[in-house]
Amino acid sequence: MAQDDNIYYTRGMEVPETPEPGAEPEFWEKTAVVGKPSPRVDGYERLSGTAVYPSDIKLPNMIYGAILRCPHPNARVKKLDAGRARQMPGVRALITGDSDETKNLKWRYDDFTAPLLDSHCRFEGEAVAAVAADTPYQATDALAAINVEYEVLPHLADHDRAMDENAPKVHETGNLVGKDEYSRGDVKNGFARADSVLERTYHTQCELHTPMELHGCVANWEGDRLTIWESSQGVYAVQSTISEVLDLPFSRVRVIGHYMGGGFGSKLQPGKYTVLAALMARQAARPVKMILTREETYLSVGNRPASTMHLKAGVRSDGTLTALDFQCTAPSGAYPAGGTSLMDWLVRDLYQCDNVSCRSNDVYINAGPARPFRAPGHPQGSWALEQMIDGQNF
Repeated sequence: MAQDDNIYYTRGMEVPETPEPGAEPEFWEKTAVVGKPSPRVDGYERLSGTAVYPSDIKLPNMIYGAILRCPHPNARVKKLDAGRARQMPGVRALITGDSDETKNLKWRYDDFTAPLLDSHCRFEGEAVAAVAADTPYQATDALAAINVEYEVLPHLADHDRAMDENAPKVHETGNLVGKDEYSRGDVKNGFARADSVLERTYHTQCELHTPMELHGCVANWEGDRLTIWESSQGVYAVQSTISEVLDLPFSRVRVIGHYMGGGFGSKLQPGKYTVLAALMARQAARPVKMILTREETYLSVGNRPASTMHLKAGVRSDGTLTALDFQCTAPSGAYPAGGTSLMDWLVRDLYQCDNVSCRSNDVYINAGPARPFRAPGHPQGSWALEQMIDGQNF
């Protein structure tokens, strides 16, 4: 699109211009949106209970899925015997890492690809097998009948230890996901010109999204076309991921998500449960409903990771910031997931400061992959920065 084409979107509108530095913006005497009531077009459905959420979906001949998850933070599946589970009452589908349906399927974490059901489970809650049965109780009973022998391996839970040479390695390549650096001006000179310099180290703990509606979906095949009802913040993200994993054209994957009972960032992408529900629905030739338990959501569908942030600030007596230096370490979890994504964003841009330096280390630990939580990492960075900027610290 040419730059002049942008005029099309504002034609006939009075668009306020950004004032010059030091100038005061003109007061808006009349507003069309701000301060005006905006009716919720779906308000009646939500309040009356007539809104249909994905967890409310019930289709004819529908069966119920459940996932067997690794109980260890780091372990290899040495042997899995699902023979007894297959014979249990009500069981219609069962999938393991050796099943024909999953042997060649891959799951992608950013630029890292792993088997859909990997024999090396790098966090507690990693999927090992899945069952679909006539009732949720029968599916759960069948999971308990699957016998798994694990080789339990050393694990790493502390992101501050991730770079120690003696720390357990989450991956053979090491525990560093990646580094990010940013700088402008001369930070060393900026601190030299400051009247006061303050250094602080800030820590945040891992937080869980815990939406009211559990993560889950319903999957149904009609011939070679797949329909998914997913509790999701983005139906296109679900469509593209499922299409990629199952090697299906977009035109054969339909995702429906009219209402969602909370997500906060954890439902911006689908989980393995969506693929497993689709595979079992195809195996059983019946719709499969896969709704995770609350305990599963704590382990496997994302978190706001813990962080350690070191911030140093220089300031003149008149309040002018002369330098900011920010360092942080935070975990992506067991796979690349943007553990430090945008954590230094506000340090870079929120306050006027000519000399800024930022360094971030994104590391692996044996935990479920991180996901955005009310935006990526800048809430943590904002909290640390505002503690520093608070005048009582100087």
